[in-house]
Amino acid sequence: MRSDLRIPLDRIPEEGLRLDVEVEAGDLVFEGGDWPPVSNARIAGLLECAGDQQAVFRGRALCMFTVECSLGLARFQLAIEEELTVFFQPPQAGEAESGDEVELEEGELEVYPIESGEVDLSVPLRDQIGLAIPFQPKCPGKCLVDDPALCERLMKGEGVSAEGEGDPKWSALEKWGK
Repeated sequence: MRSDLRIPLDRIPEEGLRLDVEVEAGDLVFEGGDWPPVSNARIAGLLECAGDQQAVFRGRALCMFTVECSLGLARFQLAIEEELTVFFQPPQAGEAESGDEVELEEGELEVYPIESGEVDLSVPLRDQIGLAIPFQPKCPGKCLVDDPALCERLMKGEGVSAEGEGDPKWSALEKWGK
């Protein structure tokens, strides 16, 4: 966990603390370990005190992932740039000790705890980057494989065979019903 992403509340000036921090890929501990390779991760924005023992960060989470297109035909760099708004507040009374589930209201969905008088931006950064990874990445703007016509046919929902070709297993059914 990066120390420059853990900021004590008493270090945040009245006008806010402007941040632009580059984060090493190894510092983003992704649970499950099956994330695409990440590079150029950074967090930029303004961290402000929002009352007694509360803070808010408004900014952006940025990074690059090396992903494979959903068809498995090409690998490419996918740039991620996501808005990030995070509220920090101390854990609710009894929440830390009991381990009981706490129901959140709609406005508390982006709330992270303040622990030991510090806000930790690494967890919301990791969460936002993880949510931005597409399930089925598509080649950006153009086909990056050797057969762009194949990608075009697949994008239109057509089969992968060339024009006029059919799957030989279905050839017996061609004349059926005519």
